[in-house]
Amino acid sequence: MNTNKKNGNAFEREFCQYLFEKGFWVLNVPQYSAGQPADVVAVKDGRAYLIDCKVCSRRGFVLSRVEENQKNAMQLWYECGNGVGWFAIKTMNGEIWMMQLHILEMLKRQKSTLNHNDLIQYGEPIERWVKR
Repeated sequence: MNTNKKNGNAFEREFCQYLFEKGFWVLNVPQYSAGQPADVVAVKDGRAYLIDCKVCSRRGFVLSRVEENQKNAMQLWYECGNGVGWFAIKTMNGEIWMMQLHILEMLKRQKSTLNHNDLIQYGEPIERWVKR
């Protein structure tokens, strides 16, 4: 298993544990060879969230990593009345930022990679997100 895959799987487990400790019911979606549209389904207080976990590289978060199947599944999730799709993005320094799919799609039209300042400007720190 390559290092990126290991890092991603480790972050998914860490993220699920964090949400569980904050009172969420959490499902880490099993991975299949054909891929899946998201990594985590989290529910709290009657609200469900579809979340994909990503780990930043040294360059930042490369927006091409938002895959078409993820975009399509999150759009359908929204159309079914479940709210927006989310991405949990972990930076190299360990911060976790939450970003909505439509924000990433808008930024993708302007740039190819998000830097730390973009995460601060357009994202929401995980600590604030869990208190919604």
